[in-house]
Amino acid sequence: MYILKNKIGYSKRKILSCLIIISLISLGLKLYTVDFSSLPPEDVFGYTLRAFSHNNGDFTEPERKTLGWSLTISPFFKLVDSDHFLDYVNVVRILSLSISTISIFPMYLLARRFTNEKYSLVAAFLFAIEPHLNHNAGLGLSEPLFVLAMMLSIYFVLTKDTRLLCISFLLAGAMWWIRFNGIVMLPILLLILILNSKRSSRVIPVILLCISLFLIVISPMLIHRYMQYGDPLYFSQSDTLYTGEFVTVVAENTKGESYSALDYITDHGMEQFIWKFIVGGFYNLGDQVIKLLYPYLIVLLPMGIFFSFRAFDQNPNHIKANWIVILITLGSFVSYFAVIQERRLIFHLIPFFIIFAIIPIQRLIEYGLSTFSFSQKQKNYSLIIVLSVTLILAVTFTLRYDLPDATKEQEKIELAKYLLSNHEGKILDAGNALEGLIYAKIESSPNNFKNYMIKNDLDATNEKIKPISLYAKSMTDFINIAEQYDLKYVIINRDEITTVWYPFFENVYDSESSYQYLVKITDSTQLGFEKLNVKVFQIDYNKFHELNN
Repeated sequence: MYILKNKIGYSKRKILSCLIIISLISLGLKLYTVDFSSLPPEDVFGYTLRAFSHNNGDFTEPERKTLGWSLTISPFFKLVDSDHFLDYVNVVRILSLSISTISIFPMYLLARRFTNEKYSLVAAFLFAIEPHLNHNAGLGLSEPLFVLAMMLSIYFVLTKDTRLLCISFLLAGAMWWIRFNGIVMLPILLLILILNSKRSSRVIPVILLCISLFLIVISPMLIHRYMQYGDPLYFSQSDTLYTGEFVTVVAENTKGESYSALDYITDHGMEQFIWKFIVGGFYNLGDQVIKLLYPYLIVLLPMGIFFSFRAFDQNPNHIKANWIVILITLGSFVSYFAVIQERRLIFHLIPFFIIFAIIPIQRLIEYGLSTFSFSQKQKNYSLIIVLSVTLILAVTFTLRYDLPDATKEQEKIELAKYLLSNHEGKILDAGNALEGLIYAKIESSPNNFKNYMIKNDLDATNEKIKPISLYAKSMTDFINIAEQYDLKYVIINRDEITTVWYPFFENVYDSESSYQYLVKITDSTQLGFEKLNVKVFQIDYNKFHELNN
């Protein structure tokens, strides 16, 4: 039997006022990390262009992305009439910021499934000041919408009302549209539903209804993927994940290939598979979770986990549900993180970490100080001190985020313009130097971005400068593969060499004379750059063969 302590009454007006104040604090922290004049991440370019494609009647399924976020933002573009692409990018940023800020209210509601109004407001506060989410909110990516959908889905599944359960599974289907890993929500919700049903036979029709609603929501996506790729569950990253190399997921020379876990076991043995994809996956995942917990959850979460095993102020089944969410979500990423350590893929677990994090705060304030016969007012002061410390930590951590360097970004755009004006062919970026290429292409053809079509991009073969990635195990292997794929140029950024993908390029920038088959055609000095340290090389295949014969 659990007891929800609520000694102090909270009116709806008081709660709403607190949430509004919390939201304003959160918005201030979010805006600190946003530069509306900067280039967006590459994914945001894709989301923005795909939104235009939807408005043009094209709903083609990309190989590596789902359409949920681009479908969400596409109607808002009809409210804007601009010739500047960044204006539409900023619409995406504003939507992302708005969704992240609005999500503070569902965080409060979710926490109410676990505790009283007072500590639900604490949960909303911890969520509102969380630095990783606040920084991510201003980028224009899909995470804020995914986090919001997940919180609401779990909120609705923790109920006995069948109508609300249906909403939970509808939202779970929407999550699959937003991000492909939303697929794990189905087993999560089913387990929670069964847990709360107390093995009642009446739950079977409800389960069948909920699964049907989930399938109805995702069926258009599955049908469309089957029509395009011959597989309703096709997702290009899954075909080569078990090679164990990140670059194979996007490389041109591994496209269309399939390498399964069984293939890896056959080639390397079960022991190596366990070490790489199980042990290594758990290690990488744990490392990313720990980094995600800074600055204050790293202290609160371990204590919350400990207290969760003897929770008496929370519904035990709801605590178990929180465990189900965290464990199944993390478990589904073990093999993936063995290869790709992308921390933002687990941002949607932060609200559920916070649920555990409020337990030690509640224990400390409600029970830990009772030994000293503190009054309720003194306990409230103690809570204010705790929240003040977390706010200071959050602000300090937020200040660590550097705003984009305007000079460096402009130089990346100028580099892209130089390449588009003076060269033609396939180019490999070994150091994030081509981040301005998409923008330079868009800027060179004003208004053309409004006519963008996904299907044309998938079939594009006549681009003047076409970036590609290639998978190779050594420099010699790379040059041989590059020749097969007509790669003409390699661009190296001294400060951001992608050693995970191309370790064999690590010494090229400073020791170019040792690579006679890489002919430098320009560098930062010739281009007059101040911040961007790059060199562009053209591959001389004849010279390579001459040196290796």
